[in-house]
Amino acid sequence: MRRRAPEPTGSGRGWKEQVRRVSELALLGIVASALALPVLTIGAVVATLSAAAAHWVEHDELPPWRVLGAELRRRLLPGAVVSAAGLLAALVVAAQLRWLGSGAVPGGGIGRAAVLVAVAGLLGVVLLAVPRLACTPGGRGRTWRRALAEGWTDARRVPLAAAAAVGVVLLAGVLGALLGAVALVLPAFVVVALHAVHRAMVAGPVSPGAGTPSSSVPRTFP
Repeated sequence: MRRRAPEPTGSGRGWKEQVRRVSELALLGIVASALALPVLTIGAVVATLSAAAAHWVEHDELPPWRVLGAELRRRLLPGAVVSAAGLLAALVVAAQLRWLGSGAVPGGGIGRAAVLVAVAGLLGVVLLAVPRLACTPGGRGRTWRRALAEGWTDARRVPLAAAAAVGVVLLAGVLGALLGAVALVLPAFVVVALHAVHRAMVAGPVSPGAGTPSSSVPRTFP
């Protein structure tokens, strides 16, 4: 009797291959969570995750760990500046919300809503910048400054993409709150999802000469 070939998955791969790919991202997420614990390393970790996610999307596998380690080391110093700025901004927002809630600053519920809307908009810019951090055709990743500038342009051009990116992070936050330890594996999946949003809503419709060069699409490691 002729054996029946295994049915392919939606991507043309067997379930074992799918498990391998998901496991890679889960392990990368756990490592990223551990490396981000000092807080000042968050910027470098996010940039490295972005480069790894771009490579994973293109090649169905992660780059070698030694390559990721080198990328992380290269990103540490500029990433620390970004992390410090992000931490300061979070403290300022928390203080503003606390003052509005206590009545120390006039505005009440309307003021808090305005602050949250502004924060969501800025968060959308930052999240759209994450895929831009991936390596460029020359093999060097974009700086945070350039990525944020491009993220700002993307958010203004495609506001729905910024909203989708914020939705991805909010969904991950809900899953992390509900499932506890599962939050440790989420970082890599979130960054891959941000790359998917960027490719589908930002990079996809762009063509050379339309205002954004084709080289702005994130590339992988050489």
